[in-house]
Amino acid sequence: MKELTLAEWWALDESGRAVVVDQLLERVPAGYIDPRSTGHEPQVLPQFIHEATGVLFHVMFGGPAVIGMSQRRFDRLRLISADDDEDLMVPVAYLEEAKALLPAREVMVPTALFARDALPFGVLRKLGLDERHLTVAAMSPVALGSLLRALTPLQWRAPSEAEWEYAVRAVEDEVTDAPLNRPSGRLLRCGLGRMGHQLELCRDDWRDDLAQQPASGSFGKGHEVLRGRGNGARFAGWNVSAAWNEALWPGRTRVGSAAVAFRPWVDLLA
Repeated sequence: MKELTLAEWWALDESGRAVVVDQLLERVPAGYIDPRSTGHEPQVLPQFIHEATGVLFHVMFGGPAVIGMSQRRFDRLRLISADDDEDLMVPVAYLEEAKALLPAREVMVPTALFARDALPFGVLRKLGLDERHLTVAAMSPVALGSLLRALTPLQWRAPSEAEWEYAVRAVEDEVTDAPLNRPSGRLLRCGLGRMGHQLELCRDDWRDDLAQQPASGSFGKGHEVLRGRGNGARFAGWNVSAAWNEALWPGRTRVGSAAVAFRPWVDLLA
């Protein structure tokens, strides 16, 4: 099966998408069901339900991915931050933190399943985590070791930073010749809008910057990185700017004392 890109998926008609989902069924691990018979939505990403937990997964089609901050987008952020008409209640971005995402770079991300939402309290408790360390959809960092051990039999994993950013952005290519004071991309309406509102665990080792991001898009499996906004994060992050119609993605931080959300990813069979 030829690997489909995200852009190619959006270009398919309903019958073409049905064929792709049938092909994907052959690559989804055991224990997942195809919900098309109970209301699969052909206009969004393919969906599969993990039977044992009820967790809903989407397929994120992989391929080449530009991650990080382009100089052009950074210049746009600088203009947005100085815009007196910008009516967000918080700054769109703290420029020093946005600068840490420079430069943009291209990596490859694989096609994989990813959960529509971070694991909720009920699923975390079902996995054996101590209720004292749980909130509605997050956990204390002291529970991360227990969580990762519990996920091994399920073959669930945390995404790399590249995979997480690729999914949370899900934005059309920037128009490189557009004026700096005009929108250069738009959000795809594919159910990803809730990503970025929590601090989510990635599997990478911590690096102070992403300048040496490998082509594979992964820095290892240290589980030391959080991506997302969270209540206390300084990077305002994933908003659609009211004045600029700009899609922005959250910054990054290291695992510390803040509550951690976990959105599982699942590798497809070869």
